[in-house]
Amino acid sequence: MTNPFKPRLIAVIVAAAVPMIATAPALAAQELNGVFHIGAGSYIRMGTPGGGFFPNPYSKDSHKSYTLITSGVGGGIRSGVTQNAPSPPFDRHGNSRANSIITPTNFTGILFGAITTVAPSFTLSGDTITGHLRHLYAQWNKQTFLQGNTVYGTYNRHTRHYTLAWHTEVYNGPFDGYTGYWRLSGTFSPY
Repeated sequence: MTNPFKPRLIAVIVAAAVPMIATAPALAAQELNGVFHIGAGSYIRMGTPGGGFFPNPYSKDSHKSYTLITSGVGGGIRSGVTQNAPSPPFDRHGNSRANSIITPTNFTGILFGAITTVAPSFTLSGDTITGHLRHLYAQWNKQTFLQGNTVYGTYNRHTRHYTLAWHTEVYNGPFDGYTGYWRLSGTFSPY
């Protein structure tokens, strides 16, 4: 014999639980304060105005349109910290001396580096990172190019592995109208 109250009891429990689940608060975004170390799988590509990608003959990657980058002496991108250009910012050949964010990297025979002029900030919601890296600049051949933007990526709380990606159009100079496509991958170390 079946219990006539059991189906009603289940219906009452489900009816009471559904509004609680539907109104559960979303996870609040938390600030990520620390260093985004730049490791394997990190690169910049220069998209050409007509489509395709500019080949860097000095790239260490077999596909020459990928210019591989790694952390500089500052460990990578630091949230809440401005990583300014050294003085002077270039050597007499036009090579960037900025070595805090990335190790100066050969791009067409001239080393490029990266700086920030305003401290970046990053938030984490679930496993999604949103970063305000709008004041990142590439320095190359005695020129400084805005390459920052709002960046998005993923973060694994257990391994502390992250990825970030964004793109920004270049204005002025020999790469006017090109677009820098950045991808960073590595580990995050909280302060």
